[in-house]
Amino acid sequence: MVYNNICSVFSFLTIIPIKNYDLRYIAQNMYLFPLVGLIIGIAIGVLSFILFSYLQSFMLGFIITATIIGISGLHHTDALSDLADGLMAKGSSEFKHKVMSDPRIGTAGTVVLIFYIIGMIIFVSNIEEKIKLISVIIIAEVLSKYSMVLQCYIGKSAWIGMNSIFIKEMKNKKKFLVSNLILTTSIMLFGFSFYHEIASLLTMFVISIVLLLIANRSFGGISGDVIGATNEISRFFIYLIYAVF
Repeated sequence: MVYNNICSVFSFLTIIPIKNYDLRYIAQNMYLFPLVGLIIGIAIGVLSFILFSYLQSFMLGFIITATIIGISGLHHTDALSDLADGLMAKGSSEFKHKVMSDPRIGTAGTVVLIFYIIGMIIFVSNIEEKIKLISVIIIAEVLSKYSMVLQCYIGKSAWIGMNSIFIKEMKNKKKFLVSNLILTTSIMLFGFSFYHEIASLLTMFVISIVLLLIANRSFGGISGDVIGATNEISRFFIYLIYAVF
């Protein structure tokens, strides 16, 4: 049972070839997002450990960034570009929804993706300690996945769609508590330092709440694109904190 629960989340968050699961079943297991984030982070952390001594910092930053983005099949990166296009569109929430649903990427989405990818490469490249890099990879994946859980727990749906199923399922307080326990345990085990842990947590919370407020004002609630983009933006700023401080 637990194995299937975890596998269902893996099938949704990654490109790892696992059998197809019903979307509602995946939504019921959303509270396990941070656990899958932990596993993904450890896997990429091991890759960085192996490559750290053999590659120059910029090349390492490029490979790690490409792996982070690629392992999700660009799913949440696409959400980031869609959110940017939706926020830049002028008009009603229905019109913004139409813009975000368009498979074609707009100017705003393109610019945001360029900045996101370049920024990630620079941030990873500037983390010069092996253990610190592994720590930020793991912590960033756990926190970014948790940010989606948090938004669904406290947010409301902007419109009927895939997002509404996840939002409805994450109103369960017991599941939310389990998600918090996974988050806390992960940070305690893999955090680089107390100050970095607190800064990362605060960053994730602020970004999640700010994006929630922006979405409420622009769309009347959160959507799948908002939730996915929160994952990417949280990760981005957590890496920024580690790279700068």
